[in-house]
Amino acid sequence: MKLKKIFCTLLAVLVAVLPLLPAAAQRNAEHAALIENAEIYTLSPNLGDGVTVSWINGCSTVNGVLDEDSFTAAETATLTLNAQIADGFTYCPEYSHFFNGDANASVTGSGSSYSFSYTFRQGFSVSREELENINIFTTANSLPRLDINASIPFSQITKETWVDASFTLTLGSKQFASGNYSGTGSVKGRGNTSWGDPKRPYSIKLSEKKSLLDIPKTKKYAIVASYSDPSLMRNYLTYKTGLALDGIGYTPKCEFVDVYLNGAYNGIYILVERIDVEKTKIDIEEATAENLTGGYLIEKDAGDKVDWDEDLWVNSPFQSNPNADVFTIKAPEPEDSALADSMRAYLAEYLQRVHNAIMSGTSSCFDYVDTASWIDFIIMQEVTKNIDGNLKTSCYMYKIADDDTLNMTALWDFDLAYGLANWDNACSNNDGYDCPSGTGTTGFMVINSSCPWFKHLYEDYPEFRQALLDKYAQYRQTLIPDMLRMIDKQAAYLKTAAAANDRKWNNNSEYGTQELKTWLSGRISWLDRQWMPQEQISLNDALNVAGGSLDFTTDTANAWYGEKSGSMRYAVSGNAGIGSSSSALRLSDIAMQAGDTLSFRYKVSSEASYDVFSFKANGNQKFERSGEIGWTDYTFTAESAGTYSFEWIYSKDNSMDSGDDCAFVDNVRLTTQTTYQPGDVDMDGSITVSDALTAMRCSLELIQLSEQAFTLADMDGDGVIGTSDALTILRLAMHVNR
Repeated sequence: MKLKKIFCTLLAVLVAVLPLLPAAAQRNAEHAALIENAEIYTLSPNLGDGVTVSWINGCSTVNGVLDEDSFTAAETATLTLNAQIADGFTYCPEYSHFFNGDANASVTGSGSSYSFSYTFRQGFSVSREELENINIFTTANSLPRLDINASIPFSQITKETWVDASFTLTLGSKQFASGNYSGTGSVKGRGNTSWGDPKRPYSIKLSEKKSLLDIPKTKKYAIVASYSDPSLMRNYLTYKTGLALDGIGYTPKCEFVDVYLNGAYNGIYILVERIDVEKTKIDIEEATAENLTGGYLIEKDAGDKVDWDEDLWVNSPFQSNPNADVFTIKAPEPEDSALADSMRAYLAEYLQRVHNAIMSGTSSCFDYVDTASWIDFIIMQEVTKNIDGNLKTSCYMYKIADDDTLNMTALWDFDLAYGLANWDNACSNNDGYDCPSGTGTTGFMVINSSCPWFKHLYEDYPEFRQALLDKYAQYRQTLIPDMLRMIDKQAAYLKTAAAANDRKWNNNSEYGTQELKTWLSGRISWLDRQWMPQEQISLNDALNVAGGSLDFTTDTANAWYGEKSGSMRYAVSGNAGIGSSSSALRLSDIAMQAGDTLSFRYKVSSEASYDVFSFKANGNQKFERSGEIGWTDYTFTAESAGTYSFEWIYSKDNSMDSGDDCAFVDNVRLTTQTTYQPGDVDMDGSITVSDALTAMRCSLELIQLSEQAFTLADMDGDGVIGTSDALTILRLAMHVNR
């Protein structure tokens, strides 16, 4: 009798789905198209130091369709890689990333051996960001150790006088071909404001040229303290990124070290080669008495940093500093005073010609401007929002013999970049209206009235501007994602050493790292809106995570809208510039169990304290934010079972705008904590005939299930929903033993 009931019920299921068979044919056609357009995609994990990986069965590829935003699998496949962690390193899960939060991902193992597995479901999508950020990062048990033993106490060392010293460099967990080092030389203080910090920086001069930590052989090194940088890596991040630039030929090489001064631990420093004219650095033929038009290495500097008696300086043809603006000749360094005066006179005349050509608005500008290096220089200063990068100070350039072209080079001194400087770069000699504070993520830091060279190149030369936009679009796909990954990689690498540095200097490197990453993400988002075209898309496409199906609404007036910029998708509030207004985004009638979560990212660019972004759950306000806030994660957790409605609101007062004057929301994800029985496809807490019908429709490719529903419907665990799965669910619904 029970079998007859089962047969009748199955017959009813078939009758219900037969009218939908044309739709099944369409789904088959879509699946055939997916197969036809599929290509082999190779997973390429980003590895920390000391990590080696191997793929199970040698397979690191899957068939699918990759577009700008996501990857859709054309087959069901599980890829597994094994990772071995070398002696001296420890796997660091806090900064690693492997399809985080995805139920199809698993990470197992301990000690020196780990296994990472991910199951691609046929027809299901995963974001491109997830694919490109498989990060297996490690912590070094020890950094290279640099001992500097000076002939006097370090408290007596000054910036003016070299002091005899001995140096011992001992490798830590990370190995370098140059090996350990022991030798002699001298040391003195360095820096301007940083010399006044408790953790001081120093210049090093070895007795002979040596390669330390695989930096090319040189006598001239420095150790940078990064005392004002809680992440410890702003300079490191910039210098390492600079090595990947196309147009700037030289950026200083560097590595992290633990420094001991006369036997006492003094924290983490960056060991870096000092900028100079050398074969492995800036390789130019220096000017001579016979050829004053020869090669020069020049630094744009501020008057309060110049030694007026010792430095070879010339007045700048423009002013960007509140005090004196000068260019200093770093090389050559003539001993003859008459030759020095001749070089200064030539350089002053040459720089005036550069200035006149740029300000003329004519093509003569490009007789003096090396477009590729200037574009790279501007992009890096804007990405990092470097307060000094608008040709105030620590900006290096060179010219070669018998050539009027001025080349930008040697990115240097980014301790106060990436949002740390809480002042602007305006002065009484420029308009100031367009000079932003160094803290926020908005505003052009170097393309403004504080730097007439960059402002005129960007605004008056369309070909230069277009070349800059094209180069940024290129770096947006390569160099910039690598910068964001490098933050996590180096935070993992430094974790043990940073804890000791934090104790020594009362620092919080973990907070500093997160702050740096959040700020840089927000800065890139702002630059994308200035330099890359935005395409409007639907709200649901903009807000849902890959594979998500939440349905959002907004008011007709001042409506939120979806936007796509490069590989980013997000929603934007729609009342920018409209006084006494609000713009509301809603997600309504969401069934949640206690412990279920709704997570999302948000960003705010508004007038602080007056134009406010808020988030509400069931009418109860959860937070308010205003000012300049980079991309930030937030998670709401349901305290009890029920139906929830959510609102994101950007409200403006009746006067003044600031920044982008809007709020942004992205990556909205609903995560259920409830454990459902296999077969409960609709996740309503009971297994019924409707669950079997849903599984049957999925097997006929009439519908597509969410990942969790797919897992619950796959009763035999073979990665495919078939009629046998539907029959099994039906038996459970009818309380028939399998």
